[in-house]
Amino acid sequence: MSFKDVLGHSRPIEQLKRAIQRDKIAHSYLFLGNEGIGKKWVALQFAKALNCLDPGIAKGDACDHCSSCKKIGHALHPDVLLIEPIGQGIKKEQILEMQRGLAYRPYEGKRRVCILTAADRMAYDIPNTLLKTLEEPPLHTVIVLLATHSRLILPTILSRCQTIRFNPLPISMVTKWLIEQKGLKEEEAYLLASLSEGSLGKALEIQEEISRVPREDLLKDLLGSKTLSMEEMEFWFNSLPSQREDLLLILEVAKTLLRDLVFVKAMKGTRKFIHSDLSKKIEETAMNWSLTSLLKRMEVLHQTTVAVRANANTRLALEAMMLRWAEG
Repeated sequence: MSFKDVLGHSRPIEQLKRAIQRDKIAHSYLFLGNEGIGKKWVALQFAKALNCLDPGIAKGDACDHCSSCKKIGHALHPDVLLIEPIGQGIKKEQILEMQRGLAYRPYEGKRRVCILTAADRMAYDIPNTLLKTLEEPPLHTVIVLLATHSRLILPTILSRCQTIRFNPLPISMVTKWLIEQKGLKEEEAYLLASLSEGSLGKALEIQEEISRVPREDLLKDLLGSKTLSMEEMEFWFNSLPSQREDLLLILEVAKTLLRDLVFVKAMKGTRKFIHSDLSKKIEETAMNWSLTSLLKRMEVLHQTTVAVRANANTRLALEAMMLRWAEG
């Protein structure tokens, strides 16, 4: 695998290839974008291209055939270090170990490449330790930080990195890949792609989980009536999963169901449902709502999803959502 095999992200890849061709490699990069979008995959191909033994053929890309490319592809290259979270985040011991390794010249490659995933999930005492390395980077070293939220990274670290943004992949691209590479039917592939927020990794992650989401119950009980009784609301709360990630998936599914309802009210003629297997029930449910009410619900649901993702109290966030929905 090399840059040419990466799905999408043509702009960031071209930016990295130009830097290699011109020998204008920054000491530190920040790859910024949604989780599962392909940042780590691109970072690994970048490490290959930087250490490729036959770079002239690929013009800024890796040949993917030399011993260096093969070692990186199998995670065996001594000069390419991948640091991933232990538990909830990156630990200080991992950064100190990285610094000890970077103190030496590359063993066999042209450059040492350190890829630090989840750079926005570091323990509180890590950033200043990492900052020392970014301020005085060792020769022949490239550090690549991967993050989802730049606001969780110290400004002093941001200022020392060249930021490269990764945008969500188009739904059509994710759908096509799932059909061609995973053999999924178009309806299932489109549903997963729509829920993935442009992240191929997320689409693959939820492929099995989506079967456990009660989509028909969500449509009938949560979106089918304008208000729920206290008993119904309590039953609904108690049926929700305890894990935050599982709850977020349910909220994302509810969002796409609302999107289908909005399309029924707003669009005439041919419609492309995300939940095509529920199209008749969606059309029936849409008859109970005005477009204005559906759009309001969609906005409230979006705000609730953001709050839950930001570690808000899930029960309070959902209760507030239900109360705002009941207002109209």
